[in-house]
Amino acid sequence: MKHPSPKLVISACLAGEFVRYDGGIVRDPFVEKLLKHCQPILVCPETAIGLGVPRGRILIYWNGERQGLFQPSTGRDLTELILSFSESFLESLPQVDGFLLKGKSPSCGVSNNTLSYKDPEGKVFFRRTKGIFAQKVLERFNDLPVEDEKRLKDKGIRKHFLVRLFALADLRESLGRIESISQLMEFHRRNKYLVMLHSQAKLKEMGRLVANLKDLNETLKEYSRLFKLALKKSPSKGQYVNTFIHIFSHLSKRLNQKEKKHFFGLIEDFRKGLVEERTIFELIKSWSFRFDEEYLHSQSVFEPYPKELN
Repeated sequence: MKHPSPKLVISACLAGEFVRYDGGIVRDPFVEKLLKHCQPILVCPETAIGLGVPRGRILIYWNGERQGLFQPSTGRDLTELILSFSESFLESLPQVDGFLLKGKSPSCGVSNNTLSYKDPEGKVFFRRTKGIFAQKVLERFNDLPVEDEKRLKDKGIRKHFLVRLFALADLRESLGRIESISQLMEFHRRNKYLVMLHSQAKLKEMGRLVANLKDLNETLKEYSRLFKLALKKSPSKGQYVNTFIHIFSHLSKRLNQKEKKHFFGLIEDFRKGLVEERTIFELIKSWSFRFDEEYLHSQSVFEPYPKELN
């Protein structure tokens, strides 16, 4: 299956650039594989505001009203420089499909950064927060997948990130070519079960939108908004089971009793965590080939991103 090439904004250090605060090079096997499938847009907020390599560490602090960045070795407050860069960089971006930022970075970390602050008596406290650039990304692009490489060590988070990243790349590329309602309906058709898996309510809303099309350009904007919202939340086991059974219903009349029993046995194993969803999807896909069900085996849900990224 041919997949689109996502436009991915990525911390430059994750792409092997010499920008790390300690002068080191980051090696992440998953990121290296991912970059082979993407159109990367590199960013390093810290070097972009003039900090060198190597450089003194930067701390996130709270001044009572907002977060800021401070470099103890120089005594410099870097807050306004980072905020100004963040706004100008994000404003200048083309349409992108997602962000992959450096974990625990005071500028780019999406989670598990340490913020220090003092109470009125001068006692110092610490809590978890996000990097300042990452916060601006999340504010401006709250409908796109935004992660750091440390969170992607979690298999569930990584899978959801990849599904969204490649689905939104497909959306961007496809909507740029759509000139008629029939082309929009084709996109909707082949992504039906991917959307159903994440939100059956949004699938129905999108179906009504396509069916009642009036102005194509306005419809495409609203369809894009709903598509992104639909995929925002990771699906539950119940949503997987619901999708399995909906697809199965297209084939069940042509299956024998042993095949049906095997299918429902796998469903129970999936509920118990004994098999992964890919096992069931592959079984259904094999049946779609056997019965020459073009409508089914062209569905994006069967292979939402390149297999080598599993």
